This record gives sequence, C-alpha cells and structure tokens, in this order.
Amino acid sequence: MSTIGNKAATQHVSLQKQTITGNGGTSYTLQQSVGSALDVAVFVNNTRQEPTTAYSASGTTLTMTGAVNASDNFYVIFLGKAITTTGLPVDAVGTSNINASAITGEKIANSTIDLTSKITGILPAANGGTAGTGGGGKILQAEFTSNNTTQVATTSWTGTGLADSITIASASNKVLIMAVANGYMNGGNYYNFDIVRHSSSLAAGDAEAGTRLFGGNRGFGIIYGNTGDRFQTVPALFVDTPGSAGTFHYSVVHKHYSGTGRFNHSTPTSTIALLEISA
Repeated sequence: MSTIGNKAATQHVSLQKQTITGNGGTSYTLQQSVGSALDVAVFVNNTRQEPTTAYSASGTTLTMTGAVNASDNFYVIFLGKAITTTGLPVDAVGTSNINASAITGEKIANSTIDLTSKITGILPAANGGTAGTGGGGKILQAEFTSNNTTQVATTSWTGTGLADSITIASASNKVLIMAVANGYMNGGNYYNFDIVRHSSSLAAGDAEAGTRLFGGNRGFGIIYGNTGDRFQTVPALFVDTPGSAGTFHYSVVHKHYSGTGRFNHSTPTSTIALLEISA
C-alpha cells in the first residue's frame, strides 16, 4: 500500500554519551564536532549545566566556565546532528571565526564605539575627543593685537605701545611670541627692538621693566640708517618659559643710539601674537 509523506524509518539512532575525566582545568576535547553549546548537554555530578553560561562549545572544543576536577562525575550527551537553519546558532561565531580585515567601517554603527574610552592620546574634538587639552607641543590658546601709532624712541629702552598679555595654566607650559615691528631710522644711526616680559603692560614711553627676552644692546633687530633714511620691518620669534602659572605681559620696547628712531613711522601696522604651548 502506498503512503503519503516520508517513508517510515527502518533504523534509529540513539543519543551518544561521552564521559570525560576532569583535569582541574576548563578546556576539554569532544569526540565529535558540534556547532555550538546548544548541541550538547553537559552534566557535572549529574547536574545539567546551562548552555552558553556554564560552558561553550565549538568544533571539538568544550570550554567550561569553572574548573572540573578528576573526582567530579563529568559527561556530555550529544543531542543530535545539526539541522539546516537560516540563522547561525547562539555562540556559533567567535573571534577566531572572523577573517582579518573582514569588519569594515560600513558595518559599525557610529554609536557603537566610544572613542574616549577605547583610544588613548589626544583626539580631535570633532570625533568626541578633547582636542588640545593635553600632550606636548599643543597650542592651547592664542592672543593677538596690533598697533599703528607712531612713537619716537629715546636712547634707553622704552615701550612702543605694542603689547599683549596671556594667562597660562601650568608652570611647565611655554609661550611662543611672534612679533613684527615697523620702524624708521635717519642717518648713519642704529635703531633697536626687544621684547620684555613683565607683571604689567608697558605703555608707550614707559621705561623698561621686567625681563628683556633677547637681551644685550641690540635686542632682536636693528634698523641702520647708513647715510640716508631707512624704513624697515623687523620680525621676532621667541619661545619663553615663564616658570609659573598666571598672567604675563609681553611688550615690544625700542631705543636708538642717536638720530631719530620712529616706531610705526607713516602709520604702518605692527603686530604681536602670543601662543600658550603645552609642555
């Protein structure tokens, strides 16, 4: 007589049991390969263990969460052959199953990774980092000012009126000073510039005070009139280490030896910029 459906089985397969002797560790070898922890039932002292929590399994490797001793009654029951499924079984894929470079940025959601907790060092602020709040050689802040007022020099160091201040956060930080001074000198005479660091700003005509950074008689630049009048732009670049945190004033000072030295003669614009640099 014909029947509808699958033909009745003429053979049956019973579940297989493997007895394992504990070695005081957590890693053991199965006698047949499995897909995941759900393919085997594990018993320790006749108590069934919870899959994926008390143990994991992949291939012929069985890994227990806790150590199993030789005195323990330890065995596994193979629950059957794996069946075809459209999804992977729980605990079927581990790190070793993923090829190198297989995971690309397109497969990772933007909210998945917290850069500030996973990556050390200075990160751009646009990517969730702290930008320049630490690390050596970082620009922490900048100050800038300009001046186009004419000021006549004397034979001693006095303020030109070009000055700015900056407040630094750490005694180990440095200040990068960039200045451009415009001057005029007549005749065969010398006209000099320097920068002083002081606790307060020097106004135009104020006598030198504080620490002159370049020092000596010449400062950071000279305008020499030779036998005629000379206009010249003199740049300065200096890295200063004040040695303490706080507010520091930097002023461009000038002097001439004879003749007439004029700062910003014919009203060009001179500038000074101060940058705090992390140590």
